Formats: sequence, C-alpha cells, structure tokens
Amino acid sequence: MNEIDLTAAVTRLEAAMGALRGRLRDRLGISGTDLTVLQYVARAEAAERKVRVKDLVSHLGLSGPAVTGTVDRLERAGHLCRVPNPDDGRSRFIELTPATERSYASAMDSTNEHLHELLSSLSERERAKYVRLIDRVVEALEYGAPTP
Repeated sequence: MNEIDLTAAVTRLEAAMGALRGRLRDRLGISGTDLTVLQYVARAEAAERKVRVKDLVSHLGLSGPAVTGTVDRLERAGHLCRVPNPDDGRSRFIELTPATERSYASAMDSTNEHLHELLSSLSERERAKYVRLIDRVVEALEYGAPTP
C-alpha cells in the first residue's frame, strides 16, 4: 500500500469516527469532553472494567478537579451515576445510567457488534500489532511523526 492509500484510509477512519460521534452527540444531547467521558465509560463497561475518576484523569489528561466537575455535571444531567466500590468504601465507580446506556446502545446501532466480530477474528499477535499501530497513528496525529 502506498502513502496515498494510507492517507486516504486515515481520512476515511476520521470521517467514520466523526459520523459516530455525531450520532452519539445527537442522541445524547452532549458534546466535547462530556461525550468522550461517556464513550470511555461505555467501552469500559463493555469490557467489564470499572471506572474511577483517576482512570478518566489519566485518559483525558485533565486535572482531578476538572474531571470531577465533568462527572458531577453528567451525573446531574442523568447520564452517569456513582456506585460504591465494594473493596474500598471511600471510593466510587462511575457508571452509565440505564437510560443513557439504552440511548448509547441505540446510537451505536450494530457498530459494537461489527467491531467485536472484526477484532475477535484477529489472532492475539495481530491484535497486539494493531494496537501498536493505532498508538503510533495517535502519536503522529497528536505530536507529529514519531522517530523510528
């Protein structure tokens, strides 16, 4: 594949991600960081991982107070809820509310099923290579081309 094909593929990926975010924004009535938070929580729940504020801080690269403010706002809007951590009574996990879970799933259509089917068809080695490639593309998009 030549450089033009790779550039076109990245452009198609960007367009598809933009369309997906547009569907989610329209369905959930939110955008920006709020949408990124909901997407992160939804993906974590799909992978049966629990989310804490510190996970969002790390993912978003924002301060703890900024993330707490975002979570508070999304909780007041009925999108998120905090649930006790059974292993540590002082901490809480962040989850989608049932209504937001339904809206999110509806906006995603069969996207998750198609992605799951695609990714489960890859070997462990192929998945590892795919993740490394995505990380390098993200690095290039965010910080300029990585050094070899």
